[in-house]
Amino acid sequence: MMKFAAISMAAVLSTASWAQAPVASVGGSGSVNERLAELERGFNARAQAQIDQQRQLNAMQQELSELRGLLEEQSYRLEQVIERQRSMLAAQQQAPAASPAPARRAEPEPAPDQGTAEAESAPAGDEQAAYDRAVNLVLQDKDYNAAIPAFARFITQYPQSSYVPNAHYWLGQLLYAQQRFDQSKAQFARVVEAYPKSNKRADSLLKLGLIAREQKDDGRARQYFEQVQSEYANSSAARLAQENLDAMK
Repeated sequence: MMKFAAISMAAVLSTASWAQAPVASVGGSGSVNERLAELERGFNARAQAQIDQQRQLNAMQQELSELRGLLEEQSYRLEQVIERQRSMLAAQQQAPAASPAPARRAEPEPAPDQGTAEAESAPAGDEQAAYDRAVNLVLQDKDYNAAIPAFARFITQYPQSSYVPNAHYWLGQLLYAQQRFDQSKAQFARVVEAYPKSNKRADSLLKLGLIAREQKDDGRARQYFEQVQSEYANSSAARLAQENLDAMK
């Protein structure tokens, strides 16, 4: 009987010790609070990392947009130079047939005609300089606030310039970056409607779709994105339009 009681007491003490072990390992409410605090720190760190990644992504997208714009500008200017060279070469080839007296052609033009030629060439030089200044404010100085009135003045001063569609596009981009969506939309719409052959038209349509999304008009946004795909298939603008359509599903 005594032996059985001793065995029973040992079993009780062993069970009690086993039951108390988890309580001791948890360490009470203080340990739980520490674990919760640790989890909260982990969540905060992840959230901050996501914010940092988004900022880096936005910066990279802005830089890519600027580099793309610079490349397009230089390509456009190269095309202009090549076209001028072709025109000059064609004029030189036609000159002997048009005038059999080279000596007379070499004589200086009368003074009134020289004045007219200078008056016509000066605006072209001013036009190029004005456009270059506006572009450099974006690509070199990154002074976007100053670039907005610079492009607006260029459009007003040189409405017949071949650079006007580009100026409207850059102005739309700058206004879009400042979230002035209605004003930005007017600039992109001008490119789309008035300059159907502009190399900025596809991107302008894409931007009109993005503005529509910003203004919660998904139906209109989808129309613009689908128009980009229809009219400019296999272009980078069409690829971006598809990405936005996928995101809207």
